[in-house]
Amino acid sequence: MRKAICVVVIKNGCILLVQKHKTWILPGGKPEVGESNMQCLLREAGEELPKLRLQNLKYFGAFSGITPHKNDGLCAEVYIANSDGEITTAAEINEAKWVNEPEEYNLSDITQKIVLSLRQNGYL
Repeated sequence: MRKAICVVVIKNGCILLVQKHKTWILPGGKPEVGESNMQCLLREAGEELPKLRLQNLKYFGAFSGITPHKNDGLCAEVYIANSDGEITTAAEINEAKWVNEPEEYNLSDITQKIVLSLRQNGYL
């Protein structure tokens, strides 16, 4: 099973989502060889959302599911963070936005599970 490191950023009751292809997911990605979770998260967030600065990162949990494009298994290690800066996207991201009803978007399997857990734990 592949591994990804993702970040949840919530501001004013909205969660930050990014769109890759036609699917909405959390910012993040796969770690490179020898890279820690935190190094991966900061690198991936910097690549996807170059003007966003993450702060006060804390571990939220691990979630497993099926990826939308390769239909293979993925385990996402998820962190919660505060942020400042603008939301501008890089080439690999179609769009990024603050969403107050994420269930209305075409979320990946894993992102759906994370959003449900965030609701159950009072984050959303």
